[in-house]
Amino acid sequence: MRNASWGPISNIGTVGGTYAAPIINVPEAAIVALGRVRRVPTFAADGVTIEARSVMNVSWSADHRVVDGETIARFCNAWKMYLQEPERLLLRTR
Repeated sequence: MRNASWGPISNIGTVGGTYAAPIINVPEAAIVALGRVRRVPTFAADGVTIEARSVMNVSWSADHRVVDGETIARFCNAWKMYLQEPERLLLRTR
């Protein structure tokens, strides 16, 4: 694909949406859809205690002629880490 861009962000969370299936448009290489942030009960690290945590659903689509799934998965994991620990992003920018 010539002149492919990574593509836009579909933020359905601003209108209360939770899940989406983003569709790539030419000449995009990937797109992300963000759901709303919700407080839900989850298990703590000890596996026994229940605590409230903020959760946001994120859906990715990519053109596999340009980007393979492993690359998107690694990018998603790095992006999640920076959202959960923003101070790590600040350390990377030094």
